[in-house]
Amino acid sequence: MKTKFDSIVKIKKNDVERIEKNIQKINSSINMLQNRIKELNLKLFSFSFPKNGNFSEFNQYKIMQNTLIDEINNFKNQIAILENRKKEILEEYKKAHIEYEKMKYLQSEEIKKILKKQKQKEQIDMDEIAILLRRNNESK
Repeated sequence: MKTKFDSIVKIKKNDVERIEKNIQKINSSINMLQNRIKELNLKLFSFSFPKNGNFSEFNQYKIMQNTLIDEINNFKNQIAILENRKKEILEEYKKAHIEYEKMKYLQSEEIKKILKKQKQKEQIDMDEIAILLRRNNESK
């Protein structure tokens, strides 16, 4: 049943779905970064420093270790940024979802009104038919 709220409800629903997709993308990115951090941590903990050798070998291991730590910290910063963005989007989602629910409610109320009017019209039509039939029977 068509109402004046149909297009608005559709738009609000599309907004909610778009925001949900953004949240899913952010969650996917966070999971990917967390997996990358796990991999780097495993790599970092698998390093074994040379027990003997020259200082340059030790220095190379230390540089590789610091590079991995910097990469891990970079990924953690990216996760923090994504988490903040996710909070913002969740707030936006809550507002959009409330608006969508409002429009759905208004749409359902409009449908109820239309159905009520249809029932009343149908009742009036049935009453008129009954009156006509009764007059017709009385006149015979």
